[in-house]
Amino acid sequence: MSTTTRHRRRACAIGGLLALALTATACGGGTQEGGNGAASGPPREGGRMTMLSVADSVTLDPFGANYGGAPGDSARMAALYDPMVYLDPATGKTVPHIAESLATADNGATWTLRIRPGVRFSDGTVFDAAAVKRNWEMHADPATRSLHRAAATGLRLDIPDALTLRITPSAPNAAFDRTVASELAYIEAPSALDKGPSAYSTQPIGAGPFTLKSWIRGSRQEFTKNPDYWQKNKGLPHLDSLVVTVMADGEQQFNTLRAGSADITITSSERLLERGRTQLNAATVDANVGRNITFNLTRAPFDDPRARRAIALALDAADLPKTLGDDTTPAKGAFNQKSPFFDPTATQPAPDKAEAQRLFDELAAVGRPVDFSYLVPQNPGAVKTAEYLASRLRLFRNVAMRVEPLEIGAFVTRTQINREFQATTFQDWAVDPEPRMFNAFHSASPQNITGWSNPEADEALDAARATTDHAARKAAYARLQHVLATDLPIWVYSESVQGAVYTGKITGVQLCNTGTVLLDRIGLRP
Repeated sequence: MSTTTRHRRRACAIGGLLALALTATACGGGTQEGGNGAASGPPREGGRMTMLSVADSVTLDPFGANYGGAPGDSARMAALYDPMVYLDPATGKTVPHIAESLATADNGATWTLRIRPGVRFSDGTVFDAAAVKRNWEMHADPATRSLHRAAATGLRLDIPDALTLRITPSAPNAAFDRTVASELAYIEAPSALDKGPSAYSTQPIGAGPFTLKSWIRGSRQEFTKNPDYWQKNKGLPHLDSLVVTVMADGEQQFNTLRAGSADITITSSERLLERGRTQLNAATVDANVGRNITFNLTRAPFDDPRARRAIALALDAADLPKTLGDDTTPAKGAFNQKSPFFDPTATQPAPDKAEAQRLFDELAAVGRPVDFSYLVPQNPGAVKTAEYLASRLRLFRNVAMRVEPLEIGAFVTRTQINREFQATTFQDWAVDPEPRMFNAFHSASPQNITGWSNPEADEALDAARATTDHAARKAAYARLQHVLATDLPIWVYSESVQGAVYTGKITGVQLCNTGTVLLDRIGLRP
């Protein structure tokens, strides 16, 4: 297997892809900062900050890195590359950063990206429209095996001048700026790309506030201040260095923060975030989709809708936090109950053990027993939840669920790349439905790992993507929720929240997207 294939097939499986709202009325969540000794005021200059991460990176290039969920590689990407644009979850607005602007004048038929003058990559080469075009074309190339391929597929890219990129999506997309913010915002220097994947994945060159100094696989990464950072005249970044240390266990992370041996962690654990709010400091973002069972509709037994419905009726989302004590919020469906798009009339079916058993028996009687493997990443939390789900299904006849934990790279290869699974765990974050809902559920999307093809869902997703009108989007997503609740390509058992837990030594914590820490402005307290 080539190095390119190996990197493309491995990625951190902590979360899925995400998007945030463009307008305040469409915003589905915001950040909250507080706790004991919550820091305020400007940071002091210099010093080192230690961040804890649940897993090591597989790659540090924009193609194979997982920055869909904040606990993955999002902080590392922000450190190395800086986003061109990001989304502010407190206001729901797209914020230009390396880009001066990203705008459409024709309701998404075309878009214009303008880049700030004077931005250079850390090797001194120019950050220009040609660099963006090169990166986006690599995302779209199937040979790159980018995790963000769907976002770049079908784009026509033209360069009218050195700092301007004209973008024509394959179909009008009024939400394209959200796609850029969540999946196409990080640009690697063409000079690095010229060296091939074995170099650009491990020796990244970006325009961010930090550069990679060292990487001990499975243990730690050290990033040092970029002396030629494009915001250096503003005194940024404040920190001299950033260390990211791998620590998979949430309890150990919290104890390490309490002991002062680390400064910050990014997490999707509601329990850890709640303890951070009460005992340290925390900033959080609520999101759609959440933790779920993802069914493969192209394989037995879940190619039969009766099997999917039987599982949904047999399990009780409200019982999970009571039994496991993990402080999660039981889900009603793929949309967070705090989302302005949530439709309370389109929730997942309530538990019905008698009907579930009837369906299990009916399927077994026609030679289609609900017998399946359930793939999970090899970490304690995922395995514990899967074993709980299996224990509940063991209370029924004619259903068998086998929990199959996999090393993180193998898990991603089996589920997201090769689609070799019957059912799997998945966690997703989408403060706004775009672009994640489209990518996950549209029949034409290469990221639709369920294999679900539903004309009503496609129509709703197309309609939502074609407009910025909130009422029209809400109506379209209501239709989608009804179809999801009926056809059940996924069954969501807990809502998503993610954010940062940090000590009183840290100030300047600002989250973007669904929990990415902006590392140009964070620092140590005076």
